[in-house]
Amino acid sequence: MSRTLPLPLFPLSIFPVPGQQSGLRIFEPRYRSLFDELESMRILEFGIPFSLNGKLSGLGSIARLVASGEPNADGHRDVMVQTTDLFLLKEYHANQLESSFQYPTGKVERIPNWDTWNIHGSALEDWSRLRTLQMPADLATPVNNSIVEILKELRPEGAQVNQIVKDLACGKRPEGLNEMLRFARLIMEQEVQTKPGYFPN
Repeated sequence: MSRTLPLPLFPLSIFPVPGQQSGLRIFEPRYRSLFDELESMRILEFGIPFSLNGKLSGLGSIARLVASGEPNADGHRDVMVQTTDLFLLKEYHANQLESSFQYPTGKVERIPNWDTWNIHGSALEDWSRLRTLQMPADLATPVNNSIVEILKELRPEGAQVNQIVKDLACGKRPEGLNEMLRFARLIMEQEVQTKPGYFPN
């Protein structure tokens, strides 16, 4: 049985993770057509392949439409989507405007077990310290070591998320995330020691 899933695709330079909501401005006719189908529930979900400088990375997010504004006079509209899954891109078809599908389509394979990705060791220590510094003691909550939850909170750039997901999907340590947490912890430690109005370098 094939593990691939056919999906309409909307390449973007963002890489939202499961549970994250993203606001989008829809203006190209082919993607207006896609969101018309999502709004009418003729299709339920679509893929967001991560694209940087016009080049697809081979990874992306599966999302659903959660809210849609009214089109303006030009047919443009704002929408809100929520990510539900992560995928490996197996096929991509640009689908020129004269074809039966105006928007891109393709086949993806869901990345399994992303909800079990956790940080450990020094990365967890950095994250715990960062949260302690960010939050007053009376508001402190247990530290969540889920990598997806950390990415939702930190919201790094798409290229950073892409590399982290790529490493994890290949069974490698997410060195980019570990470095990001270490750097954020060091900056926060500087900030709490500086005088008001002084920006740490």
